[in-house]
Amino acid sequence: MAKIVGIESTEPANTKMTNGYDLFIWAMRMKDVPIFWARSILQLTPEEIEYLHSKDCKIALIYDELTEAAVSSANGMTEALRAVEIARMLGVPENAGIVLFAAIGEDWSVNHNWMIGYAHTLLENGYMPGFIGNTDSSKNFSFDRECSHYVQVIDAIEQNRNVTVYWATEPQPGIEPDEWTPYSPSALRQDEMNLWRTGEKIYYNDIQVASVSYGRDESIIRYMW
Repeated sequence: MAKIVGIESTEPANTKMTNGYDLFIWAMRMKDVPIFWARSILQLTPEEIEYLHSKDCKIALIYDELTEAAVSSANGMTEALRAVEIARMLGVPENAGIVLFAAIGEDWSVNHNWMIGYAHTLLENGYMPGFIGNTDSSKNFSFDRECSHYVQVIDAIEQNRNVTVYWATEPQPGIEPDEWTPYSPSALRQDEMNLWRTGEKIYYNDIQVASVSYGRDESIIRYMW
C-alpha cells in the first residue's frame, strides 16, 4: 500500500509542547513526516497555515460546524455557504480543486439530499465536496444508505464520480494497514475511498494529541491546500 501519512489534531500543528518540540515535530518523531495535516477550518489561523506550508505539508480542510439535525435535513446549502465563507476568509484558493470535508458524526443520521445540496453549493462556489463518515454499515446504516443514494444521484447529475472525495472512519485497526481495506458505502468500492482514519493515535504524556489517517495514494494531495 502507498504510504501517504496524514495527521489530524484539534490543537494547532505549531503548538509548543513542554518537551521543547512543537506538535508537528512530535508527530513526525512518533510516526513519520506528515504529507498532510487535517484541521477544522474554524480553528485554523494564518500563523498555523504559514507554519504548515513552510513544512511543505498540505492542509486537509474540515468543516465541522455541523449538527445531526442539520445533516438530517434536505438542504445543505446553508452549511456549505458557511464553509465557503470561512475558506475565503482564510485565503483558500477558489477553483483549484480544494476539498472542504463535511465531518458527519459517527452515529448521526444523514440525508442524501443534504449531501447533494452541500456538494452543489461548494461546486458552484469554487470548492469541491468531501465527506467524513462512519463507513461501517453495521454501526451506522444511515450513512451507508444515504451516501450510496448520494453517489448514484451525483454521478447522474455531474457525469463524473471524481467530483467527491470520501474519508472512511472504519475499520479501526489502530495500526498502519498493510493493505487498502477501508469499509465503503455499498455504492462505492474500497479503492474509491480516498482517505482512511484508522484509529491510530499519537500520545504525549499518556494524553492523545493527534490521530493518524492515510491517503490511498499521492493523488489525494491535489485536493488539499
